[in-house]
Amino acid sequence: MCLHSFALTIQKTITRHFAENVAEDFESVAEAWEVTQKVTTIGTDCARTMIAAMRLLTFQHMPCLAHVLQRTITVCLADSGFTGTLARCRKIVGHFEHSPSNTEELHKEQTELEQDKEPLIQDVSTRWNSTLFMISRLLKNQEAVKATLAKQKHKLTMLTTAEWDRLQRLETLLKPCRYVTELLGGWLQHSTRALRT
Repeated sequence: MCLHSFALTIQKTITRHFAENVAEDFESVAEAWEVTQKVTTIGTDCARTMIAAMRLLTFQHMPCLAHVLQRTITVCLADSGFTGTLARCRKIVGHFEHSPSNTEELHKEQTELEQDKEPLIQDVSTRWNSTLFMISRLLKNQEAVKATLAKQKHKLTMLTTAEWDRLQRLETLLKPCRYVTELLGGWLQHSTRALRT
């Protein structure tokens, strides 16, 4: 057996994302493609609107497990002792991300340290695993970041040695979550998404 994935439609939604409107969109696509009797399950993210819309339909609903895992990670990080450290990481990344001259100075330090010239990564709450990517890139470029900031006049609070150590532990904790998210996300994409709007 070989799984295949097809997009039945891509449509612009002009109505508000109320549950009733979302449910109608799903039904109209199923009817247009004459698959209403063939669809058994719809997989969606876990947004409240999507869950409410699925309750209005006759199809079974399968929440995306990768999305559930990512929401769990986000909530846990928000309630963890890492909040302050992650906020400082975001400010450091933003310092370089929003200034080409700062980025160029970072690249010079990376070259002097015989590292690849690569930008830092800003995490985004809706981008899965982006906190892990931000942490990993900062840890990889820790010396270049420290050296660059030491030469600049800035008001950033540099991470302490203890915070760098905590980031290392957090990276270790988040790596398996990335693997599971990517595994589940790929599997769900190919096997359970019956309709997408």
